[in-house]
Amino acid sequence: MSLPAHLQETFSPEEIQFIVENEPIKIFPRITTRQLARGRVGSVSDKSSSNQWRLITTDANNLNNMVAMQSTEVTLWLALLLKQQNKCSIIAPKWLTIKELDKSIQYEKKYLDRFSSIPWNWLVLCQLLFKRASDDFHDPVHELRSRIQDLREIRQLKVLKGLKHLNNSHLQLDNISILEINELRPFIVGIMDKLREIHSASESNDSSQANEDIDI
Repeated sequence: MSLPAHLQETFSPEEIQFIVENEPIKIFPRITTRQLARGRVGSVSDKSSSNQWRLITTDANNLNNMVAMQSTEVTLWLALLLKQQNKCSIIAPKWLTIKELDKSIQYEKKYLDRFSSIPWNWLVLCQLLFKRASDDFHDPVHELRSRIQDLREIRQLKVLKGLKHLNNSHLQLDNISILEINELRPFIVGIMDKLREIHSASESNDSSQANEDIDI
């Protein structure tokens, strides 16, 4: 069964979230999973003392070496799961503070031809953290939401202005996030296809004219 037309050119919101949730993020665990080997004098069997519980995962390196209140790095989906179970606090990224967002906003306003170098997943990451880990922020979440909205609107305007540089071969907009690209892609692909058709038709006409001149 083929995909619907609107999903053939873009990622679905669920696909984008899946990609973002596989990125690493730092947490403060509230549980300890690191098992220290302790030799017991007079133990009946060394084998019995080595039987230790472990969390089942495909990547056990960090997950099974957690110590309560010592920061560690895990994938975002796992951090959100532990957070839901009240087993960790999520450490907000350094750029996701009022101070740093204000800097990004000022940069966007100052440089009209470029974008601030915030992470490629910033929009989706903010949405997930605001929704599922709002109590882990030091700054008021409503003020963070306001800054994110301001930043998004400024960047949208700059993207629209940047489209005037679109041609039949490429469009260069550095530091655009995956969600911003996903929103633009159907429009840009369609326009570039039309520009290619016009360019090809123009080259064909030029070639025909050149051949006619030679015949004359």
